[in-house]
Amino acid sequence: MKDLQFANTIASLRKTNGLTQDEVANFVGVSKAAVSKWETGLSYPDILLLPKLATYFNLTIDELLGYKPQMTKENIQKLYVELSQDFATKSFDEVYSHIKNIIDEYYSCFPLLLQMAVLLLNYQPIAGELKDEVMQKIITLCQRVEEYAENPRLSFQARSIEASCQLMIQNPERVLDLLGNGVEPYIGNEIIVANAYQQLQQTDKAKETLQVSMYQYILGIVSIASNYLMMNSTQLGKFDEMVERTEKVIEAFDLGHLHFNSTLIFYLTSAQGYMMQNREEKAIVMIKKYVKVAQSIEFPITLHGDEFFDLIDGWVDREFDLGSNAPRDEQSIKHSLISTIQDNPVFKPLLQKQEVRLMLTNLQHTLGCD
Repeated sequence: MKDLQFANTIASLRKTNGLTQDEVANFVGVSKAAVSKWETGLSYPDILLLPKLATYFNLTIDELLGYKPQMTKENIQKLYVELSQDFATKSFDEVYSHIKNIIDEYYSCFPLLLQMAVLLLNYQPIAGELKDEVMQKIITLCQRVEEYAENPRLSFQARSIEASCQLMIQNPERVLDLLGNGVEPYIGNEIIVANAYQQLQQTDKAKETLQVSMYQYILGIVSIASNYLMMNSTQLGKFDEMVERTEKVIEAFDLGHLHFNSTLIFYLTSAQGYMMQNREEKAIVMIKKYVKVAQSIEFPITLHGDEFFDLIDGWVDREFDLGSNAPRDEQSIKHSLISTIQDNPVFKPLLQKQEVRLMLTNLQHTLGCD
């Protein structure tokens, strides 16, 4: 395939430049027959001749060979979606093998490596006996991006993903090495940036900067609250207050529709906490809210704004390597929405209750997973 690609390239270059096979042969120092064989795919030039050929046609060697070590953002998005869908229809081993081949071919395309790490992290739970190998592969990819990517944003994201993996394999020291052991004081740089745009009379950019910041901070509050809840599960008063306050944020910004994932995690965590406290009725209330949000999800899933956050969509398309696409395939997401409750040991006592079983049955029906 590569030989044929080179054959087509060299023949096309010669004809486009109005050259004969003799002229190419004389410049490189081979016979006309050799050039003819290159163009028909019967043979390949010696590696030492490639620099001279590339110079002759004013190309890089990569261009001459038809090799593209970088992939565009659009192609990365398309590939990610295709691979996600493959996980839903093919064996993990088959898709994983394909991903490793892609990684080998584009080992210097750091945006792609980062997204392959994200993809593998999302599907690592179904890796079976390959779980440990896949986790190490993710960490290796992240460390390569951290070390060699010149884009600070990519390096930052890679450190965050690696830290998540290190936490999953119970290596907290490495997590602190990657992310630091404290919280930096809030500076409010986004406010300064927005005011700078305002002075430049770029009001739209100023508004987007502040709106995006607010959007991220609100989602951050809910995500942090979910983790903070479990650390206060034995303090009933504080736990209840955290649930009450966070629910007000969710309701105020309609996060069930705006960002259902963070909302579902919060309700799930709350239900788990209530079960640990032996307060089953409160846990059922949280599961009921979880199911209601899950039933309202619109497929296909996209990351989006709403009437209030009306500047989010453009920012998502511009700044996210995956754009607005979901990180996993639709079928896997639907399955996990149900299994998160059904397969969680902490909820086993609730599954004996008709009310809870009926809620899950209705959820299965809504999602088309009967």
